[in-house]
Amino acid sequence: MSDSVSGGMQGSNATAQRVAGSVQGAVDQVGHAACRAHDGVGEVREVIRAQPITAALVVFALGYLFGRLGSLIPSGGRRRA
Repeated sequence: MSDSVSGGMQGSNATAQRVAGSVQGAVDQVGHAACRAHDGVGEVREVIRAQPITAALVVFALGYLFGRLGSLIPSGGRRRA
């Protein structure tokens, strides 16, 4: 009886270690993604500082396009009271 109990304990320890390893891997991936995002923000910031007029024109053009695309999306039927 004690052999089956100790075998079960070893199996659960191995499972716990695998889960802990998977969680650690996920934490590492999130950390790397955060670093890449931070670097990307820094690059965008540098482009905006180097060419502010061009950056402003791009932002206004994107706003215009998103506004036009938003008008193509049906907003649903409006209810009348």
